[in-house]
Amino acid sequence: MFGFSGCDLQVDNPNQPDKARALASADDVETLIASSYVKVWEIGHYWTNANFAFNHMSSRHTATWGNNGMNDLGREPREPLPNSPSYRWAYVFEGHWGDAYGGLSGASDGISAIDAGLEIGPGGERNGRARAFAQASQAILSCLLALWYDQSFIVDETTDLASLLETVDYNAMASYAMGKLNEAESTARGATFTLEDSWINGNSWSNTELADYLVSWKARCAANLPRTDAEASGANWSQIISDSQNGIRDVVVVGEDRSSDTPWVDDLKRAGTQNGTWHRMHMDWVGMADQSGEYQDWLAQPTEQRLPRKMTFGDDKRFPVGYEDQTLTDPVSPSVAGYGPRARYNNSVIFRPERGTYRQSHYGDARYDEYLLSSWTATFGDMEHMSAKEFDAYIIEGRYRMGDYAGAAEMINVYRGEAGLPPAPSNPTDPVPSNAAGECTPKKRYDVQGRCGNLQDAVWFEHFEQVFNLFGGLEYWHGRRNDILPAGTALHLPIPAADLEVLQRDIYTFGGPAGGGAGNPIPPSIVPGSLDSALERVTYALERLEVQRRAERALEDLVVR
Repeated sequence: MFGFSGCDLQVDNPNQPDKARALASADDVETLIASSYVKVWEIGHYWTNANFAFNHMSSRHTATWGNNGMNDLGREPREPLPNSPSYRWAYVFEGHWGDAYGGLSGASDGISAIDAGLEIGPGGERNGRARAFAQASQAILSCLLALWYDQSFIVDETTDLASLLETVDYNAMASYAMGKLNEAESTARGATFTLEDSWINGNSWSNTELADYLVSWKARCAANLPRTDAEASGANWSQIISDSQNGIRDVVVVGEDRSSDTPWVDDLKRAGTQNGTWHRMHMDWVGMADQSGEYQDWLAQPTEQRLPRKMTFGDDKRFPVGYEDQTLTDPVSPSVAGYGPRARYNNSVIFRPERGTYRQSHYGDARYDEYLLSSWTATFGDMEHMSAKEFDAYIIEGRYRMGDYAGAAEMINVYRGEAGLPPAPSNPTDPVPSNAAGECTPKKRYDVQGRCGNLQDAVWFEHFEQVFNLFGGLEYWHGRRNDILPAGTALHLPIPAADLEVLQRDIYTFGGPAGGGAGNPIPPSIVPGSLDSALERVTYALERLEVQRRAERALEDLVVR
């Protein structure tokens, strides 16, 4: 069997296996199709990929550790992304790519086996469920390739990999992914089934619920695709609003004991929220809520001379009111001065000063402390995957971009009211109201004058607040399409260097002063065949997915670097 090097599906097979080993059963095909969705989960919730580094690049988070490329990719001024096969944290580039094509290979091989006559269950009674779920994985993984990479390959069961393949740009890949989402939704609505509880762990959905989940993915995919504000202005926000209203709006996946080698763990919430190691709030984020003037003074300093500041937050109840240092085992309670309902103050500054004091911060998010306390590896409990707050944010942004400022203000003021803030104005040029002390939230991002923000600033601020560590990339994509990332931040990932070398193409990258582009790919061929050949491919795909999963877990290095 052959495949893209990024899929990690190349297998040395000097001896042709016997018939009994080569032929996978119908149950194996179904298992392979179910396993293809695990790659969606890994892309959105694991850390052996770009998630941590790009969340920091959004300036919503901050850290200076070398792990996950956070130190290298978070420096300012921005530098070119170190897209090299020898880069220590090369999985920043390779993780999403390999997971996407591993899942696409499994889902496509499963559909090929069904198309070749395989019957799953008596008389093929489970074929409809298997096909719908495989198509769902194909669609979502294709969407994620469009969101993360500048270009990628379209691969499904119809792809002739024996011929020369060309990459397509992110817009073409997104268009293809939206078509696949529509196809998968139609397949799901046209069948009757219930998903196995373990396929999206803890969710034994009906076919209608799976279809509604795909509607939500249409909203997430379309809203987050644009690379710039200009591109976002051309998005179909009317459709995004409709999909945000009509899909499943809350999805929770159940975590399991990691000692069983389960894939159902959320590294964003397990490690990406640890105030004592991997996470603090970036000053450019928390500074939008500051009322003390410390953020503006911080901005006024040369970047390399900026130091972490203690701030005050006025009426916003989500932030702490004092400077009591807390530990993870302390209760999250508004009655404790160092805690707000979502944010906490930390007296210690843990990040290495020689890597930039401008990246240090006293403040961190506390909303997932309960999950962190569930066990030392934090694998138990509910794990958010989609949230109504995320989809409200798309509706609010869509209304704003379409000129429905009153509608945007009406929705955003629900969240502002819950936080103790006065209503934002529906006139987009008016500043948000100040209290009797002259305090207003949010302030304008990056504004040394400390001016009160307007409705658009409030939209940006609440969006960042509501999608914290929900799904990898959301904060970065939000900053990208609104032109509020730090200058020089790469707008997407390049094809991984290791794959470019296999394809004998020039290595290129983005970010800082870098430029360049990629040539035409020449992937190895896969020869299509009969049902027996398709099942043989399924057997090897299952083996390689298991090897890849174990290798990914072995890569997890929790020692800070």
